[in-house]
Amino acid sequence: MRRHHWIVRLTHWVNVIALGVMITSGLRIFNAYPGFARPGGTFCCYPFEGKAIPAIVTFGGWLAGARHWHFAMMWLLVANGLLYLGYVYLRGGWRDLVPRRGDVRDVWAMVRFYLFLEREHPRQGKHNAMQRGAYFAMPWIAALTVMSGLAIWKPVQLAPLTDALGGYQWARYWHFCSMLALVVLAAGHVFMVVSVDPWSLRSMITGGWSERFSPEVRNARPFVNLWPRAATMAAPSAVTGNATPDHAPSAPETHP
Repeated sequence: MRRHHWIVRLTHWVNVIALGVMITSGLRIFNAYPGFARPGGTFCCYPFEGKAIPAIVTFGGWLAGARHWHFAMMWLLVANGLLYLGYVYLRGGWRDLVPRRGDVRDVWAMVRFYLFLEREHPRQGKHNAMQRGAYFAMPWIAALTVMSGLAIWKPVQLAPLTDALGGYQWARYWHFCSMLALVVLAAGHVFMVVSVDPWSLRSMITGGWSERFSPEVRNARPFVNLWPRAATMAAPSAVTGNATPDHAPSAPETHP
């Protein structure tokens, strides 16, 4: 069964590389002036003024080198993002990612399941409500990252944009916060893949997928039931049989 089109897989792994380089090179750029207040001033919303980011999590070697890497990856990331958004829009994949009525209830159901307050994995389809929320938020956070990055890159030429973000210092701050939000979402995504759905790596590399490896069939929680149970090896209907119309699983992609 084919789960992810090659464009989805390609853009996913390009994002991994481009975001990794952009974030670490951006932290190296930040270390050239590790704060948001003007010299001699104060800034209300950052308690670590003047404290540099540990060099081990930075990339680029020095300021100019980090800037070269940062701007090179910027164009790659924007082009990659436009390719992905264009694909999911034209092929209708966006319908699996937008919020739905009842998502708050479904998020709470997933939280209760992960806290062992519910015995059975909620039936929520290809993406559960927590995943949809994260995947829906990422492009908007990325858009803020791009806009604030442009504002601090060209503060004179793009003065209206810089002013709309509160000025140069605040534009830097929004750029930093949006980067941090992407890091948190990415870290949460990696943790859930490793601890709940390591089998999804196959689908993101080759596109192949089997329902018997899904978290719903395995009743998987973080680090619990990572392997398919013998009783479910031939029971993909366990995923779809109890689904309601509002939360029925999306049909897997069948593109080559």
